[in-house]
Amino acid sequence: MGGYYERELDISTRPLTTFETQLGRLQLTRLPQGATSSVEFYQAQMTWILHEEIPEHLGIFIYDGGIKGPRSTLKENLLMRRFFLEYAVTLERILFRIEEAGLTISGSKFACCVPALDIVGHVVSLDGRKISKQKINKIQNCPRQTTKKEVREFLGLCAYVRMFIKDFSQVVAPLRRLTREDVFWNWVEKCEKAFIKLRKIVGEEIALKTLNYEKWSGKIKLAIDSSYISAGAVLMQEDGNGDQYYMNQYPFPN
Repeated sequence: MGGYYERELDISTRPLTTFETQLGRLQLTRLPQGATSSVEFYQAQMTWILHEEIPEHLGIFIYDGGIKGPRSTLKENLLMRRFFLEYAVTLERILFRIEEAGLTISGSKFACCVPALDIVGHVVSLDGRKISKQKINKIQNCPRQTTKKEVREFLGLCAYVRMFIKDFSQVVAPLRRLTREDVFWNWVEKCEKAFIKLRKIVGEEIALKTLNYEKWSGKIKLAIDSSYISAGAVLMQEDGNGDQYYMNQYPFPN
């Protein structure tokens, strides 16, 4: 959807964007992309414009949006035409709201009626959220680290997908210890096992389910635990049979 420059700055805030040029001092009249609070403001604007569609029909991440389709497939429901009509009506309604707000949509990035979407490295589909193939390949093809800097870079790459990895903080503990300033470099067996395990887990294509506001009547649970190594939390939801599905995992290293 439309970018930062489609959001006009209030006249009272424009002096804060003053910069010097050969033609004198100029001020921005549109929301600058690099400002500290631009992302927060833009996310709030998009949420306000489309708040009546969130979260039942639409998910928003800054200027990326995904319109949710039916939670069934053709094999499960022969009345797929009815669900397709409902999706088309929802799509038309959301596009109307976007047009009324004066926003534009990038034609080259617009995808309609697709089984899955890649949004900032996460593949979103009927199965839930998964790590994109590009991210998986990048981690699995990462060579063994030989310096503390390389370990930090590898951990930073893995941290992007840590919500998909159970006990992430405990798994990476040997590698994280190597990055400490008071620890001498020594790639021991524990480090090797952690490195191999991380690359293996990432390739398992673990899926995190999304919260279901319609079908399930089960409770939403937040489980929290801690140890001398790390602390963490898991967001879960029960289905009608009492089975629990992971929505998200939040590992916090000590």
